[in-house]
Amino acid sequence: MSLRWDNAGLESLPLKLMVVAVVASLSIIPAAEALNGMRTREFIRKAELQLATIVACVETLTVEGPGNVRTISLDFRGEGTVGFSRLTIGDAKDGANVSSIILELRSGAFIIKMADQPPAWMCSSTGRSLQISSPVLDLRMSSHLSDQTDYVLVEAC
Repeated sequence: MSLRWDNAGLESLPLKLMVVAVVASLSIIPAAEALNGMRTREFIRKAELQLATIVACVETLTVEGPGNVRTISLDFRGEGTVGFSRLTIGDAKDGANVSSIILELRSGAFIIKMADQPPAWMCSSTGRSLQISSPVLDLRMSSHLSDQTDYVLVEAC
């Protein structure tokens, strides 16, 4: 078998390069969507773990009683289309969300966790819900007693 030294192979080279370029460009969009999906899943997993940490601290403070304090560091930063918008903790004593921790995402969706084992009343220093708009914060929680009712005071540091 001998090699031919003519220009016949050069005629098909541009067509082959064009096919490779088209196939490569068509695979970019699915790859980008897959990467965004992975980022979203990772953010949701991380956010749920942090919300569970808040719930565990609140429930522990409720059991331990007045005078106990916990501080935790939270980081809700994330990449992708789904990300942190706002964190709302607790509510007024007669409010619907006294035991709720609500993470609002940029997409408009919510992740909600409840501190209900035992039920806990969480509120800010004003006696209402604590609204947090920063994705990175330290959360200070302290157990208090008021009018024979235990509550957890939540403050962003």
